[in-house]
Amino acid sequence: MGDDAASDGDSDVVADKTDGDSVEDNDYGIEPYLMTVLSKKFEMATRDMTQSLLRSARSGVISVARDFSSAITLFDGRQFMIDEGLPVHLVNVHFVPRRTRELHDEIRPGDCFLTNSPYAGNTHHADYTLHAPVFYDDEPLFWVVSRAHQADIGANEPSTYLPDAENVYQEAMHFPSVKVQEDYEDREDIVRMCKLNIRAGDTQWYGDYRAQIASIRTGEERIRDLCDRYGPEMIKQFSRAWLQYGESMMRDEIGTLPDATVEHVSRHDPVPGAEEGIPVRVKLSIDPDEERIIVDLTDSMANVPAGFNLTEATTVAGAYAGVFNNVDSNTPRNHGSIDRISVKMSKGTVVGEPEYPAATATSTTNVSGVLFNAVQAAFSELGEPYGLAEGCTGIPPNAAVISGTDFRHDDEPYVNQIILRGGGGPGVYGHDGWVMYGLPGAAGVMHRDSVEIDERKFPILIERNETLQDTEGAGRFRGAPGSVCEYGPRNDPMTAAYIADGIEYPPQGVQGGGEGGSAGAMKVTADGDEVKLPGTSVVEIEPGERIRGIISGGGGYGDPLERNPEAVRKDAEEGLISLERAQTVYGVVLSKQGDVVEIDWEATRRSRNGDGGGVQ
Repeated sequence: MGDDAASDGDSDVVADKTDGDSVEDNDYGIEPYLMTVLSKKFEMATRDMTQSLLRSARSGVISVARDFSSAITLFDGRQFMIDEGLPVHLVNVHFVPRRTRELHDEIRPGDCFLTNSPYAGNTHHADYTLHAPVFYDDEPLFWVVSRAHQADIGANEPSTYLPDAENVYQEAMHFPSVKVQEDYEDREDIVRMCKLNIRAGDTQWYGDYRAQIASIRTGEERIRDLCDRYGPEMIKQFSRAWLQYGESMMRDEIGTLPDATVEHVSRHDPVPGAEEGIPVRVKLSIDPDEERIIVDLTDSMANVPAGFNLTEATTVAGAYAGVFNNVDSNTPRNHGSIDRISVKMSKGTVVGEPEYPAATATSTTNVSGVLFNAVQAAFSELGEPYGLAEGCTGIPPNAAVISGTDFRHDDEPYVNQIILRGGGGPGVYGHDGWVMYGLPGAAGVMHRDSVEIDERKFPILIERNETLQDTEGAGRFRGAPGSVCEYGPRNDPMTAAYIADGIEYPPQGVQGGGEGGSAGAMKVTADGDEVKLPGTSVVEIEPGERIRGIISGGGGYGDPLERNPEAVRKDAEEGLISLERAQTVYGVVLSKQGDVVEIDWEATRRSRNGDGGGVQ
């Protein structure tokens, strides 16, 4: 790819518009009520796909935590309709069917393809992207796409994240647009290979695979029903109009922004090959006259010999989603809207298009999250009310991939990623950080595990799972606090694989806001001693021992001394901040009698004016 990915001749990052015309120049004859009805019908088709997978998947990371997404693209690959899925999964989903069309000369009804290759348009190896064409009257119209994070992918370690992988050959099996179904029947050689190479392949993996197939076929059936009811010509007219509508809304949004070029740098903790950390530099150019935003990511360090390099898909996801986080949430995330965003990137860099065979195992969680942060925070350089602070990134032990054997079921092996994270949401103008944020690339879409269900499904005990006081990024609108989780095996040793971030470079605030509390990892021995663990590791935990993970707090937005004193009082009453922090950071003097916290207004006035005050 060249430096400017806006050219369709160089890259799939930004496709040509439907017919080269703008929405102002065309009237596709779609009545407004039909636009509303059909957009909701297609949205419900993706929701039905989601429900089909959610209710039939076997692994906890899919069936409980919802680490998956559903989408529909046009047959030429342009982004069309997405469900309530993960931003890191969806704003780039069009890469995969486009690549499949390039690799396969003939595509027929009943075909289904599997892509997990980071060099075939996918996010990373752990996300299995199943996609099938939708034909009507022998004409290909759409692709239905199911992208789901697997509990295991057959790597040499029981983890789907391999930060120590020096190249792509060490990560797992590669499926670059491989046909897994023909005439609606599985290709048994492919399925057999997966079963033999993936832990719990014959049970857990195969159940998840069949659930994804069910999701795909559900979406195919719903679209055919729509063609039956409204006719294929009306559906094609709506498809064109829907993209034009997305473009029109995005043009309007960009047209209201200031004409400016701003920059921001966010940082990932040190990794192999980047001992000082990985800086993620963003240069954002807003042209309201041309109604276009250019995200320049070309100032990036070269690929590192570890799994922290981004893929083309996750680079684009961070750029697009960082922009979408700063426009009207009703703007459709389709190819009409993303066509107004140009992404510049280089090849052979950590942020950009990787140079084969660079490893990309963690490309959805770590540097990817830092890129989301950098783009959304760059907007804050425009001043209030623009931009967001930085949110928590990485996979600390709170969301580790755990594995071992289960003494309750004849030592049957288990492997799954637990999701017991919370906190870390960034402050944004008008709102405090979201406690259930998760990660920038998940943005609150994923669900937290149930402690009780995790303890029932796996032979573990979860002894601590709570927010941490005084870890919020202070601000006029504060970040969400960090959280801590502590757990261990009940009877036999357990392995926990994690890749934390935010230990050395916690999420930063913007517009005068403070940084969030740092992340961390440690082992608690059977004697109660606390042993600090590296930020990235695969650790064996013996019975009687526990692993503790800390998620960083989110950065704050604006001057903490401008925070509403009543909001400070409420935070103290709920235990999110101490009385001392309320006074020293926010300038609000509080007193506490029992569970009741009250504001000393006169002392607060003096404190905020620099005249003293004190904690009572």
